Amino acid sequence: MPGGTFKMAFKHLAVLLTCMLAAAANAVPGADESTTTPSVDSSINELPESLTTASAVNSTVEVSEPQLTSTNQMVQNLYDAIVYENYDEAVSQALNCMRYDRPDVIKLTVDKLIRQQRTFTAGFAYKLGAAGGEDIIRSEFPPAYRMVLNDTFIKFINYQDRVSIELGITPDFADDKRLYGNNDHPHSQNYHWKLEPVMDGKKIYFKIRHRVEERYLKLAHNADRDGDYQAYASTNSDTNRHLWSFQPVMYNGELLFFVINRAHFQALKFGRRVYDGSRNLYSQGGNFAAHPELNGWTIEAFGDSSKFVIIRD
Repeated sequence: MPGGTFKMAFKHLAVLLTCMLAAAANAVPGADESTTTPSVDSSINELPESLTTASAVNSTVEVSEPQLTSTNQMVQNLYDAIVYENYDEAVSQALNCMRYDRPDVIKLTVDKLIRQQRTFTAGFAYKLGAAGGEDIIRSEFPPAYRMVLNDTFIKFINYQDRVSIELGITPDFADDKRLYGNNDHPHSQNYHWKLEPVMDGKKIYFKIRHRVEERYLKLAHNADRDGDYQAYASTNSDTNRHLWSFQPVMYNGELLFFVINRAHFQALKFGRRVYDGSRNLYSQGGNFAAHPELNGWTIEAFGDSSKFVIIRD
């Protein structure tokens, strides 16, 4: 190859190499023009337990990630208002949730209250219903909480025995009647009861009144040798022995309640002995929460239905 031609070829090659090196120097290291979204460590976005419940999964409200944080805070705010017994504030928050189409916040809060076995849930439901939120209770609470509504009667059904609380026939020397457990007349109003709220400062308790007779469920003054109290129904209702609260507990997938007396802080139960096919109603001394199968109650709430009749034997 002639010397001049070789020199010219070498010059072109040098220019080409210089351009390639310049392009490489101006490039951004690691740059990727792909439109694929970068992967994110999912562990930092795990939802708390309260947002993985069936009620949360079934919610029709779709929210973006920033709104999820807002939902957590809304649930916590409502929960705090309830457990600190700021019921008026809790009702205001709940009504606002419905106004802005966020019923999921109420449902998530109720789920949390039940998981943590909070007795305040019934008081909150009552105050919400009294403020015009009856439909919220029907849609966002378990059916048992309809017990607080004005047009509702209830039956107490013991979990283990599957029998209901019935008012006895004959009054004793103090004009009180005993209470029994059986299912002799499943359509009788004699098994029906109604709640009457009682406000004591910030606290809310309930009287339990019989549907047919103006008698109220109470515990006796004195305990028996086992530390339990006999249950009666009396015509008066002016003592703490007539006041009750409802502690929710989930047992084998079923919502039960401990029905707790204010005066003695004991929960209702049926005795283990059977007399003429019925069990006597008592309260449980000691740690009643250790045995929800014995001391837990299903509450069946229903309206004023004509299918129930008055049967008095």
